[in-house]
Amino acid sequence: MGQSPGGDDEHIPVAVADSQEIREIPLAVDLDGTLVATDTLFEGAMSLIRQSPASILLFPIWLGRGKAVLKTEIAKRFRVNAGNLPYRTDLLEYLRKERTQGRMIVLATAAHQSTADSAAAHLNLFDEVLASTESVNLKGTRKRDELVKRFGFRGFDYIGDSRADIPVWEACRIGHVAGQWKALPDGILAAGTQQGQIFAGHRSSLAPYIRALRVYQWVKNVLVVAPALLNHHVDGAVLKALAIAFLSFSFVASGTYIANDLFDLDADRRHPRKSKRPLASGELSITQGISLAVGLVVAGILLGLMANKLLVVCLGIYLVLTLLYSSFLKGKPILDAVVLAMLYTLRVYSGGLATGAYVSPWLFQFSVFLFLSLAFVKRYSELRRLRYQRHREAPGRGYRLQDLSIISQAGIGSGMLAGLVLALYVNGREIERLYPRPEMLWGVCPLFIYWIIRVWLIAHRGNMNEDPILFAFHDRVSYIVGFLIVLAVLLGLTPHVN
Repeated sequence: MGQSPGGDDEHIPVAVADSQEIREIPLAVDLDGTLVATDTLFEGAMSLIRQSPASILLFPIWLGRGKAVLKTEIAKRFRVNAGNLPYRTDLLEYLRKERTQGRMIVLATAAHQSTADSAAAHLNLFDEVLASTESVNLKGTRKRDELVKRFGFRGFDYIGDSRADIPVWEACRIGHVAGQWKALPDGILAAGTQQGQIFAGHRSSLAPYIRALRVYQWVKNVLVVAPALLNHHVDGAVLKALAIAFLSFSFVASGTYIANDLFDLDADRRHPRKSKRPLASGELSITQGISLAVGLVVAGILLGLMANKLLVVCLGIYLVLTLLYSSFLKGKPILDAVVLAMLYTLRVYSGGLATGAYVSPWLFQFSVFLFLSLAFVKRYSELRRLRYQRHREAPGRGYRLQDLSIISQAGIGSGMLAGLVLALYVNGREIERLYPRPEMLWGVCPLFIYWIIRVWLIAHRGNMNEDPILFAFHDRVSYIVGFLIVLAVLLGLTPHVN
């Protein structure tokens, strides 16, 4: 149909000026991808999967009965929060201006009627709402036919965003464009539709994709090197295995971060920082997010096969646990922190499998208690922020503000247990096999106890950024403590001089 999205600006005709004649013509606007920078059907599907994971098995059955039935069944089970959608502010401003001048505004969308009604009630902007029902999927030619039936051929203006809107544009008088398209296709202009205003969406670039990966989170995957370092066995082959393990976990982890964002869109939009994430803000569509997540997970698993088949098993366990966490376990108090701790510990264990390094029971138990403490720090910081904002509970988490005290007690207790495991290891006989001067490591335990209590003190004062591991990588005192611990280890490796 002529020009595709992203065509040259030189093809854009001059927009038609406002006039009394134009204001007497109804203005119809699409919802998904146009008025909001998202797809409400996909949002409802992702939320339903999180609420009831087994429901995904019903999707093919519903779709087999028609897309209108799919939309209806999803809408019956989950209602999209219309007040929390990423609306295009410039388009909303334009619609409000037109309505104040007496123009009839119509919401004409393929979204389900309940979703459309909810959006209309929230915006208090539309004179009429046309949407899909259980028997009609109001999209493409069906939307065109309905608008022509009500207002006549060339008897309305229309704002759309995709190829599905081409039939509607062909029948309207003035066609406005939202999203990635820079103009109406040439064929539509040649047929007599006039070019209206352009409500440009986010520019296509790699930036939102890179931000969605959360590359800064990859520092957590450095944990895979712990077993090899603690066993004092690092050579070229081990370094190669560690690099592969690191990248494998990084790719799979980024894929699961995106999956988590897809399941958590509504909660993220209510968060001051997370609302700017590419998926929550609408910079990336849900379909783009799904494609990116699947691609990253596949790349990570294929890369893992290069190192060790057992590493792929660990990646699979990590993937399943993370998806369960994102879709279900995140809302289960205490259990969510335990799962987070296991995900971190799994990185450590996987590093041992990838390199053939021994993962001692001491290291395993220390990791479990340490990361359980840090997981509780994360939850404590989130709840404390919500209390400051005068919320009563954490949306989608299952915690309440009165849980702050027990979370802090459990977190500090877990940290102390990690310190106890470390003390027993340092004073045990196993350490004598690895360190000529094991007494030099006695200072490691008080250094660790100081660090973990300091982390909790900072969290209690409200200065923790909700992720203690990332905090440690930006904290000067953490680097000093880390240096002193490394120094004690190096002194412990110093051989006796006769």
